Amino acid sequence: MSNSNKPEQLYVFYKGNDKDFLVFIDREDYLDKYVKGDTTIPLSYIVSNFEVYRTITGRGSSGKLYVASDAEIAEEFGDFKNLDSEIIPRILKEGVVQKMTKRSFDQDDI
Repeated sequence: MSNSNKPEQLYVFYKGNDKDFLVFIDREDYLDKYVKGDTTIPLSYIVSNFEVYRTITGRGSSGKLYVASDAEIAEEFGDFKNLDSEIIPRILKEGVVQKMTKRSFDQDDI
């Protein structure tokens, strides 16, 4: 257990060809099982919400975040019908888990 007073938020960082994306997660242990092929774990047990975020610059994971538009997501991943079943699973499986402190992700910045 950390002695820090700053809560941490886990997220999966996906480095795209032109833009980078983030999905916030609550349970890294469930994510590990999901990535290894355990499809019995509902995504709702893993993700904090069903949103895909990116930074204003489009690159990296630091800075002000906002919800990525469908057009921005389609530019990177191609046409899709369902964010929850097509894009979020891909980000979870192909991205890298990282941590940020609360200071980095205040709601005013999202």
